[in-house]
Amino acid sequence: MKVYLAEMANDQVKTVISIPVMKKQGVVMPKKDEKLVSIILINWNSYELTKNCIEKIKENTSYKNYEIYMIDNGSADGSIERLGKEFPFLKITRNKKNMGFTYAINQGYRDAKGPYLCHVNSDAVVLNGWLEEALKVLESSPYTAVVGATEVSQEQADKKEELEKIRQKPNIEKLTLPVSFVTRKELIEKFGYYDAEYFSPAYGEEADWNFRLHNAGYRIVKASRFNVVHAGSAISRKNLGDSKYTVLINYHRLRSMLFNLSIPDLIRFVPGLGLIIVNSLFTPSFFHIMKAYWLNLKDWKLIMQQRRAKRRYIPFKEPRFTVVE
Repeated sequence: MKVYLAEMANDQVKTVISIPVMKKQGVVMPKKDEKLVSIILINWNSYELTKNCIEKIKENTSYKNYEIYMIDNGSADGSIERLGKEFPFLKITRNKKNMGFTYAINQGYRDAKGPYLCHVNSDAVVLNGWLEEALKVLESSPYTAVVGATEVSQEQADKKEELEKIRQKPNIEKLTLPVSFVTRKELIEKFGYYDAEYFSPAYGEEADWNFRLHNAGYRIVKASRFNVVHAGSAISRKNLGDSKYTVLINYHRLRSMLFNLSIPDLIRFVPGLGLIIVNSLFTPSFFHIMKAYWLNLKDWKLIMQQRRAKRRYIPFKEPRFTVVE
């Protein structure tokens, strides 16, 4: 295996690209018409979850022409060293400190070589045929910008009949899709990156990007046959704690709506926002959610500024973390 080291202009980053020397015997080459898909994973002190995610990608992906970029956010538990040894085909970028999820995923989008980009949360597990099904939908129309996964429980994944019922449902057009999705590199070049200034360290960044695409006339599609089992923000909950996690996710996701959506589109979200509040009544989460909404109310000048700017292209930015007390 050859290993190349390259120092980036930003002194926070060191890139390590591992290129395995593959034996000709037993290697299945991609079909000529299979375009390269760059899969991007983020690791932050989460060896077991990330290892399981990579193993399931290998196990459940029959599409052959893909590469995996691993962005490590300053892990201090030895996880990235272990993952690099166990999976020498990974293309690894190591940040010297935690730069946040939003900045890290942008690094992957910037460096990836494939015309198709795929993000998979490290605490998610992809099911058989996931990538092929996603690409079928993406390639069906030039106006389809993002194809996202339908999340299923582990119990549903284990029951073939129940899983097949889910897969027989029609695809649904949405306004935003988190967790795992595929898109085109050309859209990053046209509309820019996730906004690391207003959505760091995490949450709301993918919604903000999806909304910008939606406003430009593109479609965001939830594919019924692209399935993942998601552990539910396990990494962030572990590192932030439940209270800060709840405030941050609701603060940023509502901010993404207020930054981008037209009044009719905002009205579409009102029932869902109300349901979140109702379901949180008589739980500790209620106060955290209300705090998130209050923080957005205090930001009304920034929100109006961003709405007037009609956000479209966002350049690659250094992160500015939202601090939640």
